[in-house]
Amino acid sequence: MALNFSISKGTRPGPQIVSPARLRQISGNSMALAYTVPRITGDLTTVRFKQQRSSGTIEFTFDTGTLGLSLHQDVYIANDLTPCEQMKWAVHEQHHVSDNRDVMDQMPTEIMNYNMCESLFQRGDWYPRSDFAMIQRLILDEIGDAFRDLTVQRVRALDTRAEYARVNREILRDCPGPIIYTVYSGDTLSGIAHFYYGNPMQWKKIYDANRAVIGRNPNHLRIGLRLTIPK
Repeated sequence: MALNFSISKGTRPGPQIVSPARLRQISGNSMALAYTVPRITGDLTTVRFKQQRSSGTIEFTFDTGTLGLSLHQDVYIANDLTPCEQMKWAVHEQHHVSDNRDVMDQMPTEIMNYNMCESLFQRGDWYPRSDFAMIQRLILDEIGDAFRDLTVQRVRALDTRAEYARVNREILRDCPGPIIYTVYSGDTLSGIAHFYYGNPMQWKKIYDANRAVIGRNPNHLRIGLRLTIPK
């Protein structure tokens, strides 16, 4: 019989406002301003197995039942952002939340591409009864692997430079006060101007606002320098 699935997508989480240090710890990214952590759990308690004796060994395979899949998500946003900036990044993170919820609909098909799930639930292969606990752990591991593979694809598709530029341009347009940008290796004023204004020729606007900290040479940006990005 075919395996059934029970899918719970959980509730949409509100953002948790945390320190930048805590956000770096959660995300593993020193540049992160917001981050969504999705987690999936599998429940095998309503999956039924059947047994047989073969050459003196008790074996088992899948019989019938329902595999439960549950999603839980947490959204984190840095507390050194203004309330307006936090709101803009919260909207961006809700796209990740929606993507993760959509991924749950793909899971029944996706997990069947993984070795143990395909072997047990599709082909109905038999395994020694003594390996039952180990194989259950392997199934849960494969559920986690399948979920991670799908969500990583969605993250890469969403978290592009163009998307980050869109959020920051909205912040620059709608939020009070300027943006403070920290210079990283390889940055140029024209590149920063293109990112925030969509026009690299606006570099002088940024230079004029930061002449005192940049110095005489606009082509020399020190890593770690904090620049004011004017409206």
